[in-house]
Amino acid sequence: MESIDIFIPSYKRAKNNKTAKYFIKIGYDPKKIHVILDSEADDFKEYEEVCAKMGVNLHVFDMEEARNTYDFIHRPQKTKRTVGIARNMFQDIAKKNNIEFFVVIDDDTNGFEIRPFGVYHCIAKLDLINSVFLAIKEFMVKRQIGCFGISQTGDMFARTNKNLIRRKIMNTTFYLMPLMYKGEKGFLDEDTCMFSNMMNEGYFAVSLASGLVLKQTSSALAKGGLTELYRESKLLVKSLNTPIMFPSSCIAEKQKRNGNRLHHKINYRYLMPCIIKGKRNNIAWNTYPEDIPFSNEPLNRKM
Repeated sequence: MESIDIFIPSYKRAKNNKTAKYFIKIGYDPKKIHVILDSEADDFKEYEEVCAKMGVNLHVFDMEEARNTYDFIHRPQKTKRTVGIARNMFQDIAKKNNIEFFVVIDDDTNGFEIRPFGVYHCIAKLDLINSVFLAIKEFMVKRQIGCFGISQTGDMFARTNKNLIRRKIMNTTFYLMPLMYKGEKGFLDEDTCMFSNMMNEGYFAVSLASGLVLKQTSSALAKGGLTELYRESKLLVKSLNTPIMFPSSCIAEKQKRNGNRLHHKINYRYLMPCIIKGKRNNIAWNTYPEDIPFSNEPLNRKM
């Protein structure tokens, strides 16, 4: 059976890459699993050994090239890394390996659950996960959508949502080449900023709100991964970047249920203004030839 390529950005979790271990355990094709590491990681050898043992692919992107291409809009962290910088390099990796469609999943995944309309039913098995992944691919190709997501369990703890899709994309994200939105130099160095900007520009970019849901991992005290990067910036990269970019639709607020930490809150009604009257919910990403291919590279690099 066909399976989707899975890209897993990882950081300081060579031996604790839960996502790779999870998919291997349930029987996913290891040749379709790609662990992504930056060139300045000091634990490359460990990653190389672990990935070889599991039979999964290991890719290394040039960190200096990433820094030259993507600006930082917040205080530089000690490691001079950002959460979204790896995502922005995935397009090059996909092109090099002739991958037309892939899903990006963080390295701390515990699994997937079946939650129709937010009500827990059971743990999802491989066949169902694969079927949903392939259905999303078919949907995106048919409707010419560049980016689409799957919700996580944390999204289900608010009021019950009876809609099939929600205006939010998190860490289980599907990309269709060559319609992948690569970002814009100057501010898209964090995944929330990238998704918010896509929506603000009018591109159809949402997530599945019902059915298959990513089982969320409690990562506030976890070692490695995004947690390390967030700690260095005291989560300001996640809480302040989006409000700075879109002050009319995004605010920063303290989350009482989450240790009173500062976090962003998005009003999607204003982030995604409705400019077309009627039931149409998508303008195909390749409607206008001048928009293809999506890139953040300066004009002088294209010439």
